[in-house]
Amino acid sequence: MIHSALYRAPELLDPQRHGALRISALQDWSITRHMHAVYLAATELPQAALEYPVLFVHSGERDAAGRATVSPIALLGLAQGENLCVEGTRWLARYVPAFIRRYPFLTGRAAGDAAPGVMLDTAWSGLSPTEGEPLFDAQGRPAPALQQHLALLERFEAEAQRTRLFCAKLVELELLRPMQADATLPDGQTLTVEGFKLVDEDKLRALPEPIVIELHRNGMLMLMNLHIASLANMPALIERKARRELKRRGASDGPQ
Repeated sequence: MIHSALYRAPELLDPQRHGALRISALQDWSITRHMHAVYLAATELPQAALEYPVLFVHSGERDAAGRATVSPIALLGLAQGENLCVEGTRWLARYVPAFIRRYPFLTGRAAGDAAPGVMLDTAWSGLSPTEGEPLFDAQGRPAPALQQHLALLERFEAEAQRTRLFCAKLVELELLRPMQADATLPDGQTLTVEGFKLVDEDKLRALPEPIVIELHRNGMLMLMNLHIASLANMPALIERKARRELKRRGASDGPQ
């Protein structure tokens, strides 16, 4: 769902096919305008929790015990296809999640391939045969710009693995509950935000002391508390939605 809102034409990175391409810095954040949520790695929570509501969603997979697995996300909008954190080409928050910063690259599988590899969204306007830094040198080796992107991608994948361990513990301890939030805009319009999960604070407080100590020592308790604190960002997101609706109505009510 998140992938399809950002990556339009991913191809397996190939020096033969993409050797002549150059890449520009990612500065036009309008590519994310249809993303209402974005995946977060656990190490991003200290920064992301200051800016966004951090929630959990089903990842579409199941663990060895048959339980549905989850992933953490930053909530960017209150409706499908709506990103309230981007305006025109500008990103409005101070922190941009790594899932977006790694664009136009990702790790994935091309059709028929068993092993994952580095993929490139060839539909992105920041790729050009004439503008930007080269992806490959004359020998077909990654040029410095590509090396930097690959290093970010490698760190992202490593942190994603640690994040899966954190989320597995949440599922194992049955600490998550469904979230449903209702918001009323100044014009009386009611919005319902659902489909997400959050940590049940009562269940967290009821955990046996040895488990709490373990969670404290491995850093997972801190991550849970950051998630809980991040929910205070929900009113700011609702306010941003209200301002955007007022601006939209003002434009539509203007001179014809």
